[in-house]
Amino acid sequence: MSKKEEIDFDKELEKVARTSNINIRKSEYAFENQLKKLDKEIDNAINGKIKEFDESKQLTSDYLSIEYKDDTIDRYRKKLNKI
Repeated sequence: MSKKEEIDFDKELEKVARTSNINIRKSEYAFENQLKKLDKEIDNAINGKIKEFDESKQLTSDYLSIEYKDDTIDRYRKKLNKI
C-alpha cells in the first residue's frame, strides 16, 4: 500500500469528534435559546394575568366605593345581586 491509500485513524477520529462536538454545541445553544424564549413568553403571560387581575380588582373597588345614596344605583345593585 502506498502512503496515499493509508488512512490515519487518529486524524479521522479527531475530525469526526470535532464535528460532533460542534454539532452538540450548536444543539445546546439552540435548546438554551428556546428555553429563554419560553421563559420570556411565560413571564409575559404572567404579567398580563397580573395586570388583568389588578384591573379587575380596581373595577371591583370602584363598584364598592359607589355611594349608596342614589336610588337608581341601589336598584341596579339589587338586580345584579339577584343575577
